[in-house]
Amino acid sequence: MLPVSTTTVPIFPLPEIVLFPGTYLPLHIFEPRYRLMLDYCMESGEELAVAPILSAKSRTNSKHPEIETVFGWGKIIRRDPLPDGRSNILLEGKGIAKLIDYETMEPFRVARIQKLEPDFEYLRDADFKKDFERLLFLTKRILLSEGAGEDLILRMNELVTHPFPIDFIASILNFEFSKKQEILVDPNPMEKMKILMNIVEELNLKE
Repeated sequence: MLPVSTTTVPIFPLPEIVLFPGTYLPLHIFEPRYRLMLDYCMESGEELAVAPILSAKSRTNSKHPEIETVFGWGKIIRRDPLPDGRSNILLEGKGIAKLIDYETMEPFRVARIQKLEPDFEYLRDADFKKDFERLLFLTKRILLSEGAGEDLILRMNELVTHPFPIDFIASILNFEFSKKQEILVDPNPMEKMKILMNIVEELNLKE
């Protein structure tokens, strides 16, 4: 991915949550500072980044725990305010960003980030298409073993035209967070494919 722009965006730090591009993430906003963050977002383009917190130790010992420096960013496409001031929102993952520095940490983080532009050329690569067919087949087997309905299995076929098919599959399967983060940050789509293929093959062996 190539750096194309620098902008400012609020960052919502969360433990072991990865916002992949091309996916949707529902969030419940309840802390006072993050209610303010949400208001800020709604008044400034509705963009929000979600950055995984680095460790449980960092979470408990600091008001501002360390976060991963590469993370997903998206746009708030739905906000459902609740009577007591809390809100449920739906965030659409738009891309991947790199942390440059912070403009402020109070009352919530606003950071200067570098958005990374994806290169979609790999989607037309014959080797990618062949490998993705196997990945999709193995993913369907996993979903079926977990009791997924026929509608979902059929909809998985739509991933052949999805702009971020690897990220989407990584978002819906249940495997360790560190591997999800590894897939998110890898700039090489074929390497992302290899990492995910190894995971789905292992998950299929466990059936």
